Order: sequence, then C-alpha cells, then structure tokens
Amino acid sequence: MNPWQKSLEFVSISDIGLQRTNNQDSHQEVPAPTQKIWNRRGHIFVVADGMGAHAAGELASKLATDLIPNAYMKKTTLTPGDSLREAIQEANRMIHTKGNADEELRGMGTTCDALVLLPEGALIGHVGDSRVYRLRNSRWEQLTFDHSVVWEMQAQGLVPDANVQKNIITRGLGVIPEVEIDLEGPWPCQPGDIFLLCSDGLSGQFEDREAEMGKILSILPLREATQAMVDIANLRGGPDNITVTTVKYLGPQQAVGKYAEENPVPVATRTQLDAMPLPNWVWNIVVAAGVVFLLSLPLTFQQYGCGLPMLLVSSLLLMAFFLYLHLRKAPPAFTNHRLGRGPYRQYDARCDVPFLKTIQSLYAELRESVREQSSLRWSEIDAHEKRAKKACSEKRLVEATREYLLAISSIWRQLSGNEK
Repeated sequence: MNPWQKSLEFVSISDIGLQRTNNQDSHQEVPAPTQKIWNRRGHIFVVADGMGAHAAGELASKLATDLIPNAYMKKTTLTPGDSLREAIQEANRMIHTKGNADEELRGMGTTCDALVLLPEGALIGHVGDSRVYRLRNSRWEQLTFDHSVVWEMQAQGLVPDANVQKNIITRGLGVIPEVEIDLEGPWPCQPGDIFLLCSDGLSGQFEDREAEMGKILSILPLREATQAMVDIANLRGGPDNITVTTVKYLGPQQAVGKYAEENPVPVATRTQLDAMPLPNWVWNIVVAAGVVFLLSLPLTFQQYGCGLPMLLVSSLLLMAFFLYLHLRKAPPAFTNHRLGRGPYRQYDARCDVPFLKTIQSLYAELRESVREQSSLRWSEIDAHEKRAKKACSEKRLVEATREYLLAISSIWRQLSGNEK
C-alpha cells in the first residue's frame, strides 16, 4: 500500500521518441518509505538526460538517477541543501571518473534535475538544460535556469542569432571533476501544486509562451495529462528522447495505512536533522585534559586537600557536558533566505481559444493520417470527438480541449500498442 496515496500523486514516463535508436534519459522516484523518514529527508524525484555515445549517455544518466537519491537520503546530519549538493557532486565525480577510465565512455555526461519535497516546501538541485516547472492555479512557472549558450547569452543582455544552437549546454555532470550546482527553494507547497521535471525532449516540443504544458496539466488528471504531453511531443516530430515526471501535492504529507496506524508519527512542520556525531578532536581534548588532571592529582592533594580536586573534577565534567550539548545540537534545516533566483519565466496557463484550436488541429491532422487504419477502435475515438464538438458548440473550452487531447492519446496509444 502506498503510504502517501492521500497526500501525493506522481507519474513518470520515459519514451524513446521517433528519431533515436536508444533512450539516454533516466528517471528515479523515491518517496519516503515512512513518516519518520519523510520528516527528515522528504521525497526525492530525479530526471537526467545523458550525453555522449549510446552506451555512455545511458550509463551517465543511470548513474545520476541511481546515486543521487541514495546519497541524499543517507546524509541525515546535513541540511537538505548541503545534502542535495553533495549527493549531486558525488554523482558528478563518479561519472567523471568512469568516463576517464574507459575510452568508450570518454566524454560522457548528463543533465540533472532533482526535486525534493520537504516540510518547508520544494527544494531543487539543477545542472544542465533539463527543467523543473510548477503549476499553481493558473500560473505556469519555470523554476530552473537553462545552463545553455542561449540562456547564458540572454542573461548577459545579448541576442543569440540563428547560428547559435539551442541544445548546446554550458554545464553537465561528469564533464569536469567539480561542477557548479544550482539550488532553488524551498518553495512552500499548497494543495493542488503540480511540479513537472523533464528532459528537453519534452520541453523543446512545446511553446513556453503559450504555457501549453501547464494548460494540459490544468485540464486533465495527472496520468492522462502526462501521457498527453508525451504523445504531443511525438506528434511534433519526437526528435529526442522524452522523459517527464509530474508530482501533485495534495496536502500535508501524512502517511496512512498499516505502518502509520501501528507507529503514529506526527507530520513535521520543519525538517528534522539528526545530531552531528562528536568529532575525534573533542574526545582528544577530553582525554588529554583527563590525563593532565590525573598526573597532577597527587601534588594537588598534598597542597590543598580534597576540596580543590573535587572542584576541578566537577568543572571538567560540567565543561564536557555543555560542550557535548553544543556540538550535538542539530543546525536549522533552512535559513529565512530562499536559495536561487527563480522563477525565471512565468506564464498564464488558463485554457483559451488559441490553445483549443492548436489541439483541435493536431487531432485533425493525426486522424487524417490514420483514417485507413481499420484496426483502430474508432468508436472510442469518435466518442471523444463527438463530446469535443458538443462542448465547442456550447463554448466550453476546457471540456472541448480535454476531449480532443483524450482522442489524440487514444489514437496514439492504439498505434503504439500501449494499452495501459
């Protein structure tokens, strides 16, 4: 049983696209297994887009999505930001080391987006041009900065010309031994917030200014919306691998089910960090002080009797106790200052007539291209089209757009043989 079924929904899809022979994207979803672990580490979701030769790109992205959640979850004495940064840096070093050790893997790398949901909100670790978005009500926001030549030029006030390739990135995991990592957040969560992580195989096939992905997420259930976005990316050529993870925050992250009933743990309002273990130098000081005290004890007894030795013993123990409490105190998980500079782009994601016409046109083109396919279940497709036309006549934009999207997915699902 999923302990978060009442408070969290997430869907991931990775598609090879129409023009690639292998899938170099990877993704990983690690919801906290228990309430106690969520209170300390939250949930983590990772998407990576590999670069390099076939095997190299696949390996780089797989290493990133395997290593980052595992390392992050283990670093329970660090703040979430420090833990996430170190986890991504460890993955970077591992990918770099493997790439340099094997000639066939040389030059491999990957983008990386990691989303962590914590009591304070959403924290993001980002390298490359994969993206993280948030849909809140009708506002569609890009929370990450593309590490690409185009975005870097625009940030400097320059206008890229037609010769600048949009897919050239300026940062990636594995390229150099130490990589600069962007941290964004924490962004406080509200019920209904939807986060989307994706490779550029998805975002590159949608018009940002029209907030097309945000509009799809606003009018379809999460699973259907996620599938519809992948279908449309393929309809528009599918030139790259397509990977997307959508995460919907339904409310306070309270675990339910058998575990929660037997071991009730309240929902934390702040991330709970484990206390730092005492470093060796503290124990060395205590031992050294004890040795000095014991060596000087006979002379002290001769001169002052037992009063001064007892005072020294008490003082030493008291100092050690307060030093222990100070060093064992866990630091705050976050300061009042939000990390990063996002959101970097914001758009209106309300469904409108131009978007309806765009989806209607896509459906018409797809239907025309497959009209001779007798194996398709046309009754299902026709039913969606009929409801869409009726909604159009009654000027119900959302319903009409929804039905056309479902009709597109119905056709695509049948053509691809994916009947899930």
